Amino acid sequence: MSINSRTKGKQGELELAGVIYEQTGIRLHRNLLQARSGGYDLLVGDEEQGPVSDHLRDYAIECKRAKAATVSMINGWWEQATRQANDAGKLPCLAYRADRQEWRFIIPMLVLNSSLPQSTDSLDNTVNLNAAGFGSVLRECAG
Repeated sequence: MSINSRTKGKQGELELAGVIYEQTGIRLHRNLLQARSGGYDLLVGDEEQGPVSDHLRDYAIECKRAKAATVSMINGWWEQATRQANDAGKLPCLAYRADRQEWRFIIPMLVLNSSLPQSTDSLDNTVNLNAAGFGSVLRECAG
C-alpha cells in the first residue's frame, strides 16, 4: 500500500465519520489497529450512548474511497466487509465513494426485515443507500 493510498484511506475514513455524524449526531473514530488486525475501519466512541449508537455498534463499517467504483470493485469490497464483519460477530456495512460522487452504504437486507434473506455472501441480498437513507435506517431500527 502506497503512502498516497494510505492518506486517501485516512481522509476517506475521516470524511465518512463526518457524514455519519451529520446524519446521526454520533461520533465515530478510526480503528487505528485495523491494518495490523485486518479489522474494519470505524468504531463508535465509548462516550456515545443511546439506541442509535447502540445499533450502529452492531455494524463493522468498511470504508472505501476510490477514483471509480466499478461493480467488480464493489463486489470485492463487499467480500472484504462481510469477512471482517463475520470475524467480529457484527453486521457488514460497506461505505464507499468514488470521485465526484456521494457516499453510498451497502447493508444486508435482513436489517430492514428479518424475514428477508439472511445471507450476506452476495450483493443480491443487500440494499444500497445514500447517507440520508442509511441514517434513516439506523434511527428506524434503533427505535
